[in-house]
Amino acid sequence: MSLVALKQPYLLQVMYDDEPLNPREDYDNFGHMMCWHRRYNLGDENRFEIPNDFLMNLVKRTASEYAIIRYARFGKSESIRLSYDKSAHGWSIECYDGHSKKWYQEDFVEGRLEDNTRDVADRLVEAMTDGDLVKIASAENVILPLDLYDGSSLRMSVSSSAGRAGYAERGSGLVGWIYATASEIRAEYGSVSAENVEKARQTLCSEVQDYDYYLSGQCYGYRLYENGEETDSCWGFLGYLEDVLKEIAGEVLPESHRDMVEELHEVSDTKVIYKGHEDFVEEMGALER
Repeated sequence: MSLVALKQPYLLQVMYDDEPLNPREDYDNFGHMMCWHRRYNLGDENRFEIPNDFLMNLVKRTASEYAIIRYARFGKSESIRLSYDKSAHGWSIECYDGHSKKWYQEDFVEGRLEDNTRDVADRLVEAMTDGDLVKIASAENVILPLDLYDGSSLRMSVSSSAGRAGYAERGSGLVGWIYATASEIRAEYGSVSAENVEKARQTLCSEVQDYDYYLSGQCYGYRLYENGEETDSCWGFLGYLEDVLKEIAGEVLPESHRDMVEELHEVSDTKVIYKGHEDFVEEMGALER
C-alpha cells in the first residue's frame, strides 16, 4: 500500500513498513513480557518451559516467605491450605481436588514453623496452582495477563483473565503475562505508592499496545518530496493509521500543508518497483482525470 498526496511544493508518500522494528527486541522496555505458544515466538526471551516455572520463580524472588505462608494459612485460597497437625507435630500442606471435591495432604513439614519458615514457604509455592501464584505475585508486583487473538492477523491485549496460562491456539486465549517488580517500580518512579503502581500499569499497557500494532502489521513509514527531490523519510511509526498520519503531519509538514494527510490517495503497489516523485505525480494526474 502507498498513499500519496500532492500540494506544491510537497509530495507526501505514506506506506506500510515491511521490515518494522520488533518493540520487544529493539525498544528499551520497562516491563517483561513472558509468553508461551506452540506456533509463535512471542514476547521477550523466555527461559521457562512452562508458565508454572515462571510464576514459581517470580513468587520466590519477590514475595516474602511470611506473605506466602499467610496466604495459605489464613484462608485466602480455595485450592491450598496450611494447618498445624498436633498429633504429628508438624505442618500439613493440603490441596483441593476439584474432581473429587476433597482435600488431600500434598506435603508435610515436621517441627515448629519458626524453625522451618523458608522450607514451608518453598513447598507451598511448589504446590500452588498458577491462579494462587498470580495472586501472590500481584500483591508484590504489577503483573497483567495477556490475550492473543489468532485470526486474519495476530492481536494481543491485556485481559482480565486469571488462572493457568494454556497455549492459545485459534481464537482468543491467555498466552502469558507482562510484569514489573516492585523494585523496578521503585527504581523507575521513586516509590511503590498507589499512584506509581498505576503509572507502571499504564506503561505496561502501552507496551502491549505497541506490540499489538507490530503483530497486526500496523507499522508505517513515509517519504517527503519538496520540489521534486526527496528531502525526508522515516520508518517505525506504530498505531492506527489515522493517528500515525496526524503524527507525521505534525512532525514533517509546515502548518499550511498539514491538511495533505486528509487528501491522501491510494496508488499502485511499490514493493517490487521503486517509484519516485515523477511517477507519483503522473499517477496522481491520472487519478484526477
